[in-house]
Amino acid sequence: MLIEIQCDKFAPEHQIIRFNSGLNTVLGSAGGSNAIGKSTFLWIIDYVFGGESYYSLTDDIKKEIGPHTIYFTFEFEGQPYYFYRSTDDPKSVYRIDKERHFITKLTLDEFRRFLFQEYKIGLPALTFSEITERFFRIYGRENTLEKYPLLVKPREQDEKAVDFLLKLFGHYKILASIKFMEEELGIKASQLKSRQRQKVDIDKIESNQKTIESLRKRLQKLMKNSEEAQLAMFGFDTQTFERITAVQKELNSIIRKRNRLQSQLNAIKSNITDSKAETASEFESLLRFFPNANLKAFEEIEHFHIKIREILGEEMDQEIYRLQPLIEEYDKEIRRLNRKIEESGIAKEMSERVLSQCVNVSKSIDRLEEETAELIHQKELQDARAEAEQKLEKLLLQQTEKLGEIQDDINLRMETINGVVTDKQETAPLLYITPQKDIIFETPGNTSEGTAFKSLVVYDLSVLELRPIPAIIHDSNILKRIEDVHLEHILERYQSTKHQVFIAFDKADSTTEKAHRILEETAILRLSDGNELFGRSWSKYETND
Repeated sequence: MLIEIQCDKFAPEHQIIRFNSGLNTVLGSAGGSNAIGKSTFLWIIDYVFGGESYYSLTDDIKKEIGPHTIYFTFEFEGQPYYFYRSTDDPKSVYRIDKERHFITKLTLDEFRRFLFQEYKIGLPALTFSEITERFFRIYGRENTLEKYPLLVKPREQDEKAVDFLLKLFGHYKILASIKFMEEELGIKASQLKSRQRQKVDIDKIESNQKTIESLRKRLQKLMKNSEEAQLAMFGFDTQTFERITAVQKELNSIIRKRNRLQSQLNAIKSNITDSKAETASEFESLLRFFPNANLKAFEEIEHFHIKIREILGEEMDQEIYRLQPLIEEYDKEIRRLNRKIEESGIAKEMSERVLSQCVNVSKSIDRLEEETAELIHQKELQDARAEAEQKLEKLLLQQTEKLGEIQDDINLRMETINGVVTDKQETAPLLYITPQKDIIFETPGNTSEGTAFKSLVVYDLSVLELRPIPAIIHDSNILKRIEDVHLEHILERYQSTKHQVFIAFDKADSTTEKAHRILEETAILRLSDGNELFGRSWSKYETND
């Protein structure tokens, strides 16, 4: 847990701020003054948890305070850990000892991984900041919209928020498997039902096979029927004719083998051509709609795909290298056998009509065999794709089941917490996630602003109690809209949680007596006009600080 923050730029009475294990309140004055540092201090808490928005959110602090250092201490299992971050080196975190002697320098990511480990989050599919950015709700961050508590920002797609929940509840393997199958098939899971499947004509395969068999019988008949007549006409003995016939059969066999190898070679060359991907224009299109998209992540994924294609390309080149000499050897053998037949003299002396028929029938057989082999290959691909699609559909069904479990767990916990908060006088908020990952979050029969913000808090508390969330932050713009009678019970829930909760609040004396007492007891920082965080106020335009 966070136990202390220090900064010599704070006002003298605020330079050391210590925290409680449960609720920690940044308390404003009775007049509800703004521009005194409440939200700013919440941003500083976010900063010591590895956030990056403090000091870069506005130019006011840079201009009025300038570079400064935040010292802070975490404690895990009784062991204190001392750190500091300087605003002029925001990507680094320095570990020190109690006397502020330097121990080591950490990158921001290394520090986040440290917190991830010490808070025992145990969800390798998520990073520490992916969790905190959804539950640290501070004025100025886009996650404070009361009607969309699951979204980190209004423009975020529902699917991304749902995927976050799947990871948070330990179901990343299903997500990863679905993504792998989508890449394998080249389509999104949502396109499965609408996709037009190209079917291989099985009847054509059977028809070709029957025709091939018929043509082979016809060829045999042609050769047999012409045998005696041709031998008698040209005076060949049976032994000579049989020898030449054997050569012709060998030639036909070699031609078929050579054609099959050529088909394989053509297919490999075609795959090499098709495997070249152009994604730069797609990434540029993405930026037009999502200017904040993390293109680096997409580029890293594409770089991985390019490496895979390079490996496959090398394997294809090796296969081409293997097939080409074989085809050339077959071509040489075909030429040799053709010369042997020509040298025998029988080809010149046989009836042109019979010979032409034999050649045409042989060509038809070769063509049909090649066509049938390709159809069989396509059928194998079709069967493999159908099997993959069935696997993807099964994964999607499992995902829907897990989403149903997550939805039920959250709704059940929200019903419990809401019952405590409203003394079972009002309906609880409901979360519904469709199989298509659309989110519906509402409080049936109550669309008031106060209820919406209360439901947001109930949702956060539910997830906090169900999953390893390190802490939550709720700014005053959320809490001040909740009815006093509900706020009292929310503060009690905050206070009883095993996790740290950081809130900002003003006008404590306008709440119920019990709520006022809780706010006073949990106040770790008291601010007011003339008692600002940095000792002075410089902004008259700030509306929620």
